[in-house]
Amino acid sequence: MEIKQDEVTQEQWEEMKKIVRENICAVCEGELTIHTNPENGTIEVGCLNRDHHGYIERETYTQAMRRGAEVHPAIRDAIERKMVPKDDLGRAMNLLALRYPSAIVDAPTAALFIMDCARLDLDPLIQPAEAVPIPFKSKKIVDGKEVTVVTISMIITEDGWLSMPARGCKEEWNGPPRTMRLEEYLTTLKENEGKTVEEIEAIARKIKKSACKDEAAWYYMAIGRSKTMTEDAVIPGWFTKRDMEKAEKGHLPAFFEPGNQARVRSIKKWVRHVYPECRQKMMDITAEWYQRAEGIKAAQEYIDAEYALIRPEGEEKSGEVSGDTLGEKLGEKVGAAAPAKARAQATKPVSTPAAEEKLPEEVTEEDIPDLNALCKACFHFWGMQPWEVWKELGYKSMIDVTESPWECWLKIKAVKTA
Repeated sequence: MEIKQDEVTQEQWEEMKKIVRENICAVCEGELTIHTNPENGTIEVGCLNRDHHGYIERETYTQAMRRGAEVHPAIRDAIERKMVPKDDLGRAMNLLALRYPSAIVDAPTAALFIMDCARLDLDPLIQPAEAVPIPFKSKKIVDGKEVTVVTISMIITEDGWLSMPARGCKEEWNGPPRTMRLEEYLTTLKENEGKTVEEIEAIARKIKKSACKDEAAWYYMAIGRSKTMTEDAVIPGWFTKRDMEKAEKGHLPAFFEPGNQARVRSIKKWVRHVYPECRQKMMDITAEWYQRAEGIKAAQEYIDAEYALIRPEGEEKSGEVSGDTLGEKLGEKVGAAAPAKARAQATKPVSTPAAEEKLPEEVTEEDIPDLNALCKACFHFWGMQPWEVWKELGYKSMIDVTESPWECWLKIKAVKTA
């Protein structure tokens, strides 16, 4: 992380201190420092060895044990005592309710959440937690009375995403990826040798604008490989100003740590890319969560937003670009390219006029570039909610859709206009 001395903000200074406090050098595992670079007139955070780039989280004993490392038996026993009891569901539910009193309000929701954690081999009680329950409430009329219905969804933390491949893909696991800001990554490329800070920042702004339509976005790279890979996978993650506004309105922790949020997103996407087995497991269970949340719009929107990154590469929501696409822009080989059709679908611009301004029979393929446009059109013409669209098509959720948006539109139009 490198910033002009006269341009450092308080927010950036706090981010630097947090990086130093919680991370170590990814190359030599030495301590990070905040230091000046007289040649460039900048303040940097990183290893004092200028040839070392990127950093990894300062690993705790709990993280080390959960990722397959050997720890002292006494330490292991102490950690296991804090974990979810595997042979006593009643005690496990009580401990979960004590840890998350606002989320766990009854035995059924607690039991269901524990079962989901067991399926993913995640532990919500250790520190830091690998999974956290998030409650969503809605009101329904039952026998003429209004009752409150609660459904529980799950946030899988950075530790959870890294623990899954560490235990589920032991032969492939090669440690967590190193992370760095986009600007620092650009300085490591041969084609950028000798370029000034201003030139690097200009390149970074172009990449950000192309990838997420926000030149000022917080943008991180996760870099690493599995044991059988011959080259590093370079995967981006970002947090835009628009995301920042949403976090502020929702009083979310991401509002206070936008840089860290971008870093965590890059790590999650890296796991998806390098360990497809974990992604498939998440796709299966996310489909169940979506079905459980049927009728609770807030819960379904949350699932769509939080787990969009597990969709097949090239099928991110509008405005996002897969790791492969960015890698090609940077001249780096990231991995297997996304299918051409999916890539074209993800980057295809929305046409004008929009589908909503036409009659159903006038809608063209250009009006339905993605599944979001499909949902908007179906709502406009027939008042269909997203879950009704997927149900009409024979799917449980958007994640399960295998047909193109245009094919989906033709099917629904045929039924609705018959």
